[in-house]
Order: sequence, then C-alpha cells, then structure tokens
Amino acid sequence: MIVKVGTVEHDLRVEAAFSVPRLGFQDQMFCAFQALMPLNILPTKYTGAFWEQCLDRVLLSMMDRTDWILVLDYDSIFDSETVMRLMMVAMSTGYDAVAPLQSKRDEGSPMFTPVGAKGIGKIELPTTWFEELVQPVDSAHFGCTLLRSEALRRMKTPWFIGKPAGDGHYGDAVAGKKTRVDPDISFWRQWKASGNTLGVAPQVSIGHAELMITWLGRDLRPINQYPATYWRDGGKRPAAAWGSIEHAQECSK
Repeated sequence: MIVKVGTVEHDLRVEAAFSVPRLGFQDQMFCAFQALMPLNILPTKYTGAFWEQCLDRVLLSMMDRTDWILVLDYDSIFDSETVMRLMMVAMSTGYDAVAPLQSKRDEGSPMFTPVGAKGIGKIELPTTWFEELVQPVDSAHFGCTLLRSEALRRMKTPWFIGKPAGDGHYGDAVAGKKTRVDPDISFWRQWKASGNTLGVAPQVSIGHAELMITWLGRDLRPINQYPATYWRDGGKRPAAAWGSIEHAQECSK
C-alpha cells in the first residue's frame, strides 16, 4: 500500500484482521471488499465463540510480516478513503494506533475515552477538540483501527483479558462502583502500559451497522427504536408510535 505524506511516498505492508462469527452482515462484507481491494490489503479472519481469542490469534499470525494491521469489526461501514486518511494521520503524527470516530451501539455516543477521564457517564468536550488531526485517548474501539506492528510486537501479554466487577460478576457498569473490565479495554490499557501511543482521528469517521426497530409514527412517518431500549422498557413501543399505549389512551378520550 502506497501512502503519501507530504512529498514522501511510503510503501507499506498492510493487512486487515477480522474476528468474526460464522454468520455476519453481508453489507459489511461487501463494504470491506470494495474498500480493501483497491488498496491491495489482504484480509484474514479467525472464527470462534470468543471474540478476543480469535483476534489475538489473527494479530499474532500477521504481526511479523506487516508494517501495519487494520483491525475490523464485522459491523463497521467504511470505504477506501477512510483507510487512506487513517494511514496519513498515523504516518504524519507518529502514533502507534489510530482509530476513527464511531457511534456506540444502542447509545449513539462516540466510542473512546479521553485521556484522564474518570468514571462512567457523559463527557463533554469543546468543539475545538474535534478540529485536531489526532487526539490522545485512553481507549478506543476495533471497528476500523490501525495498529503499528512494531508496537504490537513490543506489547506485553496477555493482550486481551476480561475481569469481573467487584462482586465477581459481569453485570452492567454502574457509576461510582468498581465495574468489570472488558477484554478490549484491557488491551488498550496494556497497549499504553507497554509504551505505545493511542489516538483518535476526530476528522475521520465510520458507520456502525445496527439492527433497529422501525415503527410507524402517529403521522405515519418512521420512528426508530434501539432493540435494547425496547427490552429495557418491557417491550414497549415509543409513545409517539402508532398504536402505542399513549396513542390508544388519547383515542379513547
């Protein structure tokens, strides 16, 4: 893959790593094919029940023959331009890992942790934060993220290891309490503890393929609802949806 930074061209060995289930999203697969083929990036996948174990294996298999590894989730939507922009950010800034902006499933908030952010909850950043080429973060995602192979080789093991919360279980995160550590977060902590840098490119973003429940609204226009919200609310449709409890109550008046 040829990456031009300023007037200098770099001929880099880049491969893509997938941890995938047996069944997946076809939109993402064809998206990946169309994005990677023009750049001559070879994809390699491992399949299994444990995401972190499969990703560990595929990264280990290619880190000695590549300069960079593009880690992809099987529900990420991106194009060739996205990859090229990430490569240029990584090469021009010297970061060891660079991730684009991506929306968190079922929530819509960006998936990264700013440096020094503590606890769980909403974090507000100034608009100027997103105007920079890259910003240092404490954690990111693996949706379409570049890892420098040299940095991966010097990273201490284990790479991925989950830890339960203070009660010994893997319940939902609760603000103010000792919560679980998922394998992806433990990876980034180990990555930085090994002396590697991690950044987010605020001006580069990718899509996140999600299942949505679409209802007809009272004006017969579509209303989207996250499945997690539907089940959290006890299987209740949005109040603005046609046929909701609220709608029925108003119609009976």
